[in-house]
Amino acid sequence: MQSKGNLGLLMLILTGYLFIFTGSSFGSAYLLEVPVWESNCLSFSFSFLLDNVSMIFVGTVLVISGSVATYCKWYMAEELCYNRFMGLVWLFVLSMVFMILVPNLVMLLIGWDGLGLTSFLLVAYYQNNKSLSAAMLTAFTNRIGDVLVLISISIFLEEGVVFAGMTKSAQMPFCAWLPAAMAAPTPVSSLVHSSTLVTAGVYLVLRSFYIISSNPYVTQVLMILSLFTLVLAGSSAVFAFDLKKVIALSTLSQLSLMMFSISILLPSVAFFHLVTHAVFKALLFLGAGGVIHSNQSIQDIRGLSSLWQGLPVSMGAMSVAIVSLSGAPFMSGFFSKDLMIELSMMDSSVTYGCYLLELLGLIFTSFYSARIVFSVMLGSNYVNNSTLRINEHLNMQTPFLSLYIGAIILGVVLGSKMESFGFVVVLESYESLSVFSIPFAGLILWRGVISKLGSSPWSWAKSLSFFLSMWFMESLTSHPGKVTFFKGSSTVAQSLDQGWLELLGPQGVHAGLGQFSCLNEIVQKNYFTYQLVVWGLLVAGGVSLIIFM
Repeated sequence: MQSKGNLGLLMLILTGYLFIFTGSSFGSAYLLEVPVWESNCLSFSFSFLLDNVSMIFVGTVLVISGSVATYCKWYMAEELCYNRFMGLVWLFVLSMVFMILVPNLVMLLIGWDGLGLTSFLLVAYYQNNKSLSAAMLTAFTNRIGDVLVLISISIFLEEGVVFAGMTKSAQMPFCAWLPAAMAAPTPVSSLVHSSTLVTAGVYLVLRSFYIISSNPYVTQVLMILSLFTLVLAGSSAVFAFDLKKVIALSTLSQLSLMMFSISILLPSVAFFHLVTHAVFKALLFLGAGGVIHSNQSIQDIRGLSSLWQGLPVSMGAMSVAIVSLSGAPFMSGFFSKDLMIELSMMDSSVTYGCYLLELLGLIFTSFYSARIVFSVMLGSNYVNNSTLRINEHLNMQTPFLSLYIGAIILGVVLGSKMESFGFVVVLESYESLSVFSIPFAGLILWRGVISKLGSSPWSWAKSLSFFLSMWFMESLTSHPGKVTFFKGSSTVAQSLDQGWLELLGPQGVHAGLGQFSCLNEIVQKNYFTYQLVVWGLLVAGGVSLIIFM
């Protein structure tokens, strides 16, 4: 039975790659309508759009979900409710696939809300205070996106689509929920941060591009917020200690690059980076999951060191993903990120200030990538590795291999086959050199920090609460909302649940019946007293009459 399950997941991965390679050369678009209910002049049907974008993205989701499901057989092997967990994961994937294929905002809400509901259940899966708090924050932010989509449907407001996409993709000021969602199991984090929940916002904005691009105010706001989010995520990742949080913040920075690309009217390049990033980020998360699972759930970078010998497969997976994330030459991330940077340098609407912010965010990416390599893989921290559980099972190695392929060759394949990427890049030699040297700038900066501050340069970072709290965005965005929500709930509870509803409901009925009972008791008690007095007087009068007569 287990071998059949593994074969089915392998077929799912192969089907996903088939969709990607077929979609990259797919020149037509088909609109399929499936009737659900018809009665006289009324009808209800589902519509599905098949074009190169939807086929490539569905293929990417299938590859990653198949890899994650195989990985779960190893990572969640000791989970008592394994079937329930996998049911939630497949419902999560199904919601994403439905959202990709639906061509209108009304039906898109089914997949959109399905992602919000299942993400809440998956983030809260471990059922502790941290998981519940993170799940509530995620659900609250997604509810804001739902309202904005409904506003866009009702009054056809393009700003609503953009800000709805920003809530799902965690752009400033909605960025606090993304690191908090790390409370979910690592396989869920791999899905959320690669090809499903966070990419849903980018995909919504991509599909609505021709509406958004007609409003220069919207694109300017999107450009500014995405660049600030890029710098925020990069600077926060430099000082974070939690390995999963560093990777989550790297996802946030890459989403910001995609949004920035859309804001300068390059949707095809944004989609190109969306696909390549999904594959190597899933690989990076699965490699990090192997490290955490094998080190008794330790996620602190300061407690992880020199793991190449103990976990060669996981370290190899993380190495390929980090090199691609940094934009090193000839990896998938290089082709999409390099094209994005070069075209932004040619765009006259991008000012020098915006370009410097973009460059700073990219250098931060290389910096924290080097930090992961030299701290977790090659670090010399004093760590007791005697508790290391070395068990790199086949169910762990198979998804690594399937994602290796995408992280290495996907950029070449998509870049060469998709005709919509037919851009002509004309740059000066120094500009091309600066783009090529960005991945190495962070490495040089890291070595400089090491040489200046010693082998443990992060001991002073505890005082930098500004960066550790994401520029205080967690306090400014999530905490006021939660405080307002709980205060409003308390007011409603006191005025309604414990006030009017109780007065008019059970407590009021109880008090009324009690007063009536007391009154009845008084009346009945006095009634018998009056009766005794009257009968006594009558008897006494009768006796007196008899005596006198």
